[in-house]
Amino acid sequence: MTAAATTAPAAASAGPPAATAATALPVTEARRTAPTLAAADASRPAGAEVAASRIGRAARRLARRVAIRSLVPALLVAAWCAVSYGGLVRAIYLPTPSALWSAFVDMRAALPGALVTSVGMTLTGYGLGLVLGVGMGLVFAYSRMLRDLFGGVLDFIRPAPVFALIPLFLLWFGIGRGPQIALITMGTSVVLSVTTLDAVRNVSPTHIRAAATMGASRRAIYRTIVVPSIFPHLLGAVRFSAVAAWGLDVAAELIGSQNGLGYLMMTREQYIDTAGILVVVVLYGLLATVLDRVIVLVERPLTGWTTREQQSAAADAAFRGN
Repeated sequence: MTAAATTAPAAASAGPPAATAATALPVTEARRTAPTLAAADASRPAGAEVAASRIGRAARRLARRVAIRSLVPALLVAAWCAVSYGGLVRAIYLPTPSALWSAFVDMRAALPGALVTSVGMTLTGYGLGLVLGVGMGLVFAYSRMLRDLFGGVLDFIRPAPVFALIPLFLLWFGIGRGPQIALITMGTSVVLSVTTLDAVRNVSPTHIRAAATMGASRRAIYRTIVVPSIFPHLLGAVRFSAVAAWGLDVAAELIGSQNGLGYLMMTREQYIDTAGILVVVVLYGLLATVLDRVIVLVERPLTGWTTREQQSAAADAAFRGN
């Protein structure tokens, strides 16, 4: 009786320490992991704040860049409004913005067909001129014999104004889309062929000698060294030819065209409609800008490996840092 009584309290007293021992391990682990979880929870807002801060800085840089680029155009438009609405210049020389909008509304029925015609002729002639000009430059650079045979003719045609050939194109080819596209093709191909030939001549001879020392053939050197080396140098001529192609389209539409932006401009000139002429000029400017931006977007991934792109990026970063 006494032993049982004494053992029961002992067992009862031994119970709580056992439970405490059983729960001690999870409590310790919880205490150990609590700081880690707290640090992770604290890092999440910090990472989000850093990302938000970077996005905010990028947005502010973009807004500042847009504001700077828009400053001069905004000032020009303001000066145009002040001069035209103030009556400082006669409307026949400088129409008001409202007159420009009225001319655009009057011409909107004829603009879709004119745009299709002019854009189709310009892109076709420019594409043919690009292939023909770069191809001729590469062939002349590869073969000295062909360069000696046709180089003199090319040097004679290159300085000749393309617009002087319009009467000859009328006599040779007649009226139609063919001679108009041929004129654009000729004007762009001459520039690109000369630029390609000069770019090949400026290839570093060190790279060519190194490839020849390693046993590369002349054709392999030309394909793997010369052509990739001249590609970045051609982009300036490609962009210039793209802009010049739109001016050549205006000249080409003088060859008996019955549709197109150039033809629309000539009809507006007959009625002394300065506002209508300016509408067509603005459209040509927008089309040339769009084509130039497309070429730039295609250029960047293709020339990212060049030293020029790396130096340009480094210079931009340095200026931003300052």
